[in-house]
Amino acid sequence: MKRFIIFITLFTAFLFARDITLVEAEKLALENNLQIKLSEASLKKAKVSRRESLANFFPSINSFYQLTDNLELPVMVVDFDGDGPAPPTELTMGKQFSSTAGIQLSYPVFTGGAIINGQLMTSAMVNLSELSLRDQVNTVVHTIRVLYYQAQMLESMIDATKQGLASAKENYELALKRQFVGQATKLDVLQAQVRYESYKPQLVSLENQKVSVLTNLKIYINDPLLKDVQIPGRLEQIPNPYAELDIEDLLEITRDERLELKIAEEQKKMATYQRNLMLSGIMPKVQLGSSVQWQGNADVFSDLDHLRSSNISVSVSLPLFAGGKQAASIQKAAIGVKEANYQYEQIENYIYSDVDASYRKVDETLSNIYATEGVIKQAEEALRLSKLLYETGFATQLELMTAESGYIGAQSNYISSVFQYNLAVETLKKSLNNLLTYDGE
Repeated sequence: MKRFIIFITLFTAFLFARDITLVEAEKLALENNLQIKLSEASLKKAKVSRRESLANFFPSINSFYQLTDNLELPVMVVDFDGDGPAPPTELTMGKQFSSTAGIQLSYPVFTGGAIINGQLMTSAMVNLSELSLRDQVNTVVHTIRVLYYQAQMLESMIDATKQGLASAKENYELALKRQFVGQATKLDVLQAQVRYESYKPQLVSLENQKVSVLTNLKIYINDPLLKDVQIPGRLEQIPNPYAELDIEDLLEITRDERLELKIAEEQKKMATYQRNLMLSGIMPKVQLGSSVQWQGNADVFSDLDHLRSSNISVSVSLPLFAGGKQAASIQKAAIGVKEANYQYEQIENYIYSDVDASYRKVDETLSNIYATEGVIKQAEEALRLSKLLYETGFATQLELMTAESGYIGAQSNYISSVFQYNLAVETLKKSLNNLLTYDGE
């Protein structure tokens, strides 16, 4: 009963599922995948930060206004005749109301390179965000293709298992007929029945795996309008666009295209800009300032009469001593430059080994396909002969079951080899940044 319910559930899901092609799945994922959306948001934020840093190149202008009601005026005591007979005199200072308004302008004439290096750092952050977005797109596309091929592989496995189930059922019915005429024992019938029944849980397991893969695919695409999906077609071997190239050609491509190298290059630039920014801390700073203000004082608010004044100034500052903090910051930034160079070399070595491994994996899986193709033909012929011999009484039930297992196993191995080959080709494409061309916003 439980198996029947599972079967009905799976059947209902497949009945209302919509076929989706690989191209359509990739397109929907590029539009809706959450990781891509997060990367796009990070890129937009980096661009806003770059525009924000541009403001440092322009003068800043501020306005101000202050109205003061002096509830108690300050009093100054003055003794005009010193030790003479006259008492000290109390002088009230200022007026009850004072009002000041004005405009201030300041412009950094020289900052030791702080502003320009800050701008260069934000530009590098934009480049890093763009590269990270492209890398995320590659990861999403690669994952979509793996899930798509996996679903096709499971569908092909299901077909092979169904063939095994049909063949086992045929053998079981044949064993019953042979037992009826005295040509087979009860043991032969039990063995055939066990073999036939063993395929049923395998089929349910493969169906469940397929549903799980399709669910993961739907979640990864993240299209709210996509309810249930079904993958059309069976697993087929995809072409290898690099079949005519050797490892040296691929390494030359990866030097120009690998995103990790481009990211590491931007990180080297950022480390250099950070060091220059720290060096600017020990440089003199020159700032130009100017202000125009109107000020008035009166004992009665209505009598306030504002008079204008203006000034212009140039200020120069030079840090002399900060307990060695600035020197330590410069030293730390210089070490950061060395670290970025070491990381670049480390990534360079890694990607060369990665491309080499991906290249050899494609060759290995292709050899497995050629090997399993021949085995399928041999296993199919062995099964055909075993059935004929069993029907005529020249083969045992065990020999027939062995031939059947060999044929189903050969089919499964071939399907798995094609899946591994497709996966290896897509991994090689990803290692060369050639899954697709994407332009971020």
